[in-house]
Amino acid sequence: MTKDEIIKENEELQLRYAKAINTISILERKLEKLKKENKRLRNENRKLKRQNRVLRRAMEIVEQMNKEELDFKRVIQLLKNRDRKREDSWGRNGVKNSS
Repeated sequence: MTKDEIIKENEELQLRYAKAINTISILERKLEKLKKENKRLRNENRKLKRQNRVLRRAMEIVEQMNKEELDFKRVIQLLKNRDRKREDSWGRNGVKNSS
């Protein structure tokens, strides 16, 4: 190998080395950006999970309230039916019907 060939090869290697260093720098910046995005998404996911738990609990409470309301309505209806039966057997003026 001549001196000129060695110099030329050395220059090509230096150029390839500079490109590799540049590529590494670009990839490191992308990696940092992805790490930040990952952290942001983790925090957002944590908040969404918390909201999801709250909403599920709220739905359970509403469902329980609906069941209790239905039970309450059922009791009211039973009381109304009982009162109607009493009215029918005693009449509206308080005198017992002769049925």
